[in-house]
Amino acid sequence: MKTLNGIRRMLPKLLLVLVGWLSASSASAQGLVEFANLSEGGGLFEVDAPIYDVDGETPLAGPEFLAQLCAAAPGASLQPLGFPTPFSTGHPGYFFGPGVVVPGVGWWPESSAVIQVVAWRASDGATFAAANHLGGHVGESSVFSLGPLGNPGPPGSPLPPPLHGLQSFSLHVVVPEPSVFALGLLGGGVLVLGPRWRRSRARVKTKFAPL
Repeated sequence: MKTLNGIRRMLPKLLLVLVGWLSASSASAQGLVEFANLSEGGGLFEVDAPIYDVDGETPLAGPEFLAQLCAAAPGASLQPLGFPTPFSTGHPGYFFGPGVVVPGVGWWPESSAVIQVVAWRASDGATFAAANHLGGHVGESSVFSLGPLGNPGPPGSPLPPPLHGLQSFSLHVVVPEPSVFALGLLGGGVLVLGPRWRRSRARVKTKFAPL
């Protein structure tokens, strides 16, 4: 009976330990990424990928332009993470945001995340999705893999890696895609005008045929 009472008294403590262990395990499954397109780490850790406006020459600068990290575990869909980061005024073409946590990707050596950086003109929308409309200035990097990630845990944990693999890109102006109706009209016009054009061409050949 005493043993049973002792177990009952220890049960709340055991539950607290279990909750703490589960919380630590959950945190360890969230790696950290350094969100900046300029990092002078040297060698494989060096990143220098400025981003340009629609002319391909003018570097983006100031809060008029924003960048955001999109990431996911391998095989999952990319999702925007963190917050939109304004471009630097003193270093045109570059942004220097805080570290971004990637849910579902741990910081252990064999882990990796799928990464993409998007950028847009702030006046077109508060988010990349909102700015991606007719006439909007938007752009996105190629998708690349990054790992291992950093540990958002206590001091001394693995540091978040820079965006090694990121390449420069330029914004573009969003233009309307041809609608199905417009393509149907175009195809119908070809079908109607095609025989007429061939008959007209045949009459021209006949008219100017040598005697």
